[in-house]
Amino acid sequence: MDISFPLYPDFCGPIRMPILDREAPKSVVTLKTLLADRALTVKRPRQQPPSLIFSLPAEMLAETFLQATADDQSASSMLMPMHFHFVISQVCGLWRAVALHTPSLWCRVVLHLAGRTAGFNGIKSLAKTCFERSCNLPLALIITSAVFDSSKIPNLSVELVLPVRHRIRHLELKLPAILTESIFKLPKNSLRSLKTINISALVWADDSDGSWFRFMSALEGAPLLDSIALSCVYSPGTPDLRFDPYLAGLPWDRLTELRLHDLEIRSDDALYLLEMTTALVRCSLDLRIIPPLVPVIPFTNIPAPADQALPRPKAPITVPALRVFELAIGGSHNAPADFFDRMVFPSLTELSIRYKQKQSLPCATLTELQTRSSFSLEQFTLTSRTGDSLLPFLQSNPRLWRVQLVLCALELLPFATALTVKAAAGDGTPLLPRLRILTLADRWSEETPASTWAHATKAVVDMVRSRRRVPNINNGDSEGTVRLEGFIFGSRALLSAKKIARFERWRAEGMRIRTVTVPPERQQLTRSDYNMILWQE
Repeated sequence: MDISFPLYPDFCGPIRMPILDREAPKSVVTLKTLLADRALTVKRPRQQPPSLIFSLPAEMLAETFLQATADDQSASSMLMPMHFHFVISQVCGLWRAVALHTPSLWCRVVLHLAGRTAGFNGIKSLAKTCFERSCNLPLALIITSAVFDSSKIPNLSVELVLPVRHRIRHLELKLPAILTESIFKLPKNSLRSLKTINISALVWADDSDGSWFRFMSALEGAPLLDSIALSCVYSPGTPDLRFDPYLAGLPWDRLTELRLHDLEIRSDDALYLLEMTTALVRCSLDLRIIPPLVPVIPFTNIPAPADQALPRPKAPITVPALRVFELAIGGSHNAPADFFDRMVFPSLTELSIRYKQKQSLPCATLTELQTRSSFSLEQFTLTSRTGDSLLPFLQSNPRLWRVQLVLCALELLPFATALTVKAAAGDGTPLLPRLRILTLADRWSEETPASTWAHATKAVVDMVRSRRRVPNINNGDSEGTVRLEGFIFGSRALLSAKKIARFERWRAEGMRIRTVTVPPERQQLTRSDYNMILWQE
């Protein structure tokens, strides 16, 4: 007896494999009963010894397949979608039986379409095959495309989501904006199992102002949804779009993770959003600071009444569970004091503030935020900032183990001196005793003249040397100063050959260390600049 199973639909013919009982109901045909049939083994000449692969338990072979396909295929790969899954099922009858009767192997359906504009019937048939083989288990569905024009590709987001909408646990789409909008307009009870969603809309220059991120009824009615990521990929010449939380219709009180990338949100809207998301643990926003309107000067000399009431200060907004907060700030050059002065983050452990242009951010704004919230940071990233010294803020967060400061208008010599571990007893604890990873990249004021630069960089080398000599007690529960494990140093001026040789020696000892060249003066750093300078893990 044999039966045909479609493998690559529309791409190759069916592969035939024997099964135990053709008349048995499909619901009772299990992996165990299939492997009990000796007809699944490959027939060999008698002089050839049997392969050891057939002595493996079926469960171990299935787990091997799961591990082999755990990493998603690259979006830039020229292979067919789900290529390795189907290759495994073609090796022999045994492997095919194990693959087809391991539903968890087919629960993550990844369809990277790249620039494809044809052959979608095969893609739909392939997805349908995966849905059937996954039985009734929850699904993770990922569909990506690089085509901005929605008229060139069908609405796969609806054609593939609708048949299995009640089973989808994770949904990730990177499609033209008009195609992602159709998902949001589904009935409220459509995505009953959805927990995480990641939507990246490909925005064409002629598209509207972002209506696909409004009135998202399907997400509002998803009872298990707790993680949302929305972003835009713009065609050349398209300005960043605005996200309006008042019109989004999302389940704010249930969210534990929210990410808005390349999708601007006004500072007042961000405050309203944070006020509603009381359960938020991770938050990432592209914040736009709008400068205040110019006050209207009345054409009268009559003074204002003496008993006129002064405006009351606005109440603080507390986000009790927030641990990770990432901001990309653009707009007004003035410091976003109106935003930070309203915030209280009692559980915050990781803070990242990246500016699209240089922004003025006094250290007092950060220290007051820390005083109000009583948090103790463990990771801190700050880029493209102007203002006074950051040493008081860093001193108030002794548990910091990762600090990344890029273009923060620092003075190199006093900062490196403060971080240096003193050899003599009684000199006090150095700044940031738990520091393990440090990034310092700037256009330093000490770069000229050469003598000043040599003195400043010597302080940097002394600082790293002092932190490399401390005992290796990098356990977070240990007392004392820990050893520096990673260091990035960036500048416009070059380091001397002697200092470069010292860095190379530390690298040979196992320390992660590198030097980078800070790009010439310009209005803003690009994303590639940040990726080059910062540790990306």
